[in-house]
Amino acid sequence: MNAPVGAPRLAIEISHLNHWYGEGDLRRLVLRDLSLTVERGKTTFLMGPSGCGKTTLLTLVGALRSVMEGSVKVLGHELLGASETVMVETRRLAGFIFQHHNLHRSLTVLQNVRMGLEVKGEAGAQDATARCMEVISAVGLSEHMHKYQDQISGGQKQRAAIARALVGKPELLLADEPTAALDSKTGREVIELVQRLASERGMTVLMVTHDNRILDIADRIVEMEDGRILAETGPKAEEIAHPARAKTARTKA
Repeated sequence: MNAPVGAPRLAIEISHLNHWYGEGDLRRLVLRDLSLTVERGKTTFLMGPSGCGKTTLLTLVGALRSVMEGSVKVLGHELLGASETVMVETRRLAGFIFQHHNLHRSLTVLQNVRMGLEVKGEAGAQDATARCMEVISAVGLSEHMHKYQDQISGGQKQRAAIARALVGKPELLLADEPTAALDSKTGREVIELVQRLASERGMTVLMVTHDNRILDIADRIVEMEDGRILAETGPKAEEIAHPARAKTARTKA
């Protein structure tokens, strides 16, 4: 899936974002004057110690939480002060993968994947089953599509969760610690699968992770600490974040 004609180069534009929990004496600032851009079609990892604001940032980008202060633009939608209609539309453009697969125990793999179309209002489409079977095949679960979660392994459950996130053909894939409950081999296989499918479909990936074993898969790594961006690394980090500065550096070289 390629980006729409005329679509902006950046999938995510965040400027001077502040976010807090609680009020008065209990108010705790978790994101502090944070600015970040993410280029379309790239895979970006968010890293940092627990409690530094990574998951909060992910939920704000995914329109799962309201923006309090600052600008958050996702796929052209400004989320500061956004109406419920805009929030819902933004969520429909994104796919979500969580640390725990969150599969419904009473549903088969195929039925769980179909839930990814339910949220988009497309589960009743004539080709819905075919779309589900296609993405289930892409994640290597064709032989398990009629099994329940108690009948498949942890890695297979996470693959089913990936299929559910991808079946609606999202432009943006948001993942929160998707390898945390997996062993090193299975975790790497899962993330390589995500990266491959994202590349084939032209999706942007923003992933929260603590897993140092998969960092080479990312186009860019953004490190956070105390609610701020601490550093950016990766072969393309400078060019993605500061294209003008990178161009000047290449010219001087």
